[in-house]
Amino acid sequence: MAVNLYEAMFVVDAARGGARFEETVRHIAQLLTRQGAEIERVEKWDERKLAYPIKHVKRGIYILVYFRADGGAIGEIRHMAGLSEQVLRVLILKVEEPGPVKGQLYSAEGQQLEQTEETAEAQETEEAEGPKTEQTEEPAAEERVEAEGDA
Repeated sequence: MAVNLYEAMFVVDAARGGARFEETVRHIAQLLTRQGAEIERVEKWDERKLAYPIKHVKRGIYILVYFRADGGAIGEIRHMAGLSEQVLRVLILKVEEPGPVKGQLYSAEGQQLEQTEETAEAQETEEAEGPKTEQTEEPAAEERVEAEGDA
């Protein structure tokens, strides 16, 4: 099978993963590399209150990982993540290219990496612009009335 780029969002227990974050990142990296995956980027996102408890846990840390792997390995990665006591949930998507950096970068060994000026600027720009939503222009009320009157 062909090697594809994947994006995986892992949710880990904030109490366990926060105290030993390096160990948690290494654990996730091992889940992936055991199946032949090549890790490209690891990002730590926010710690947040979960919408509902998962395995009696109410707060989670989100970890985004971009990796390359054979398509046949994804099922086994999901299975192994489901058996892990550290991972609460995982979502894996096939992507064409990595998205912009939105969190703190880490190596696969769990070491925090320095952000380059380029990634820091991209992150600041995205935060300043806020969420991007597609808006369609709708004519003003006066224009709609005129258009209806002409018909």
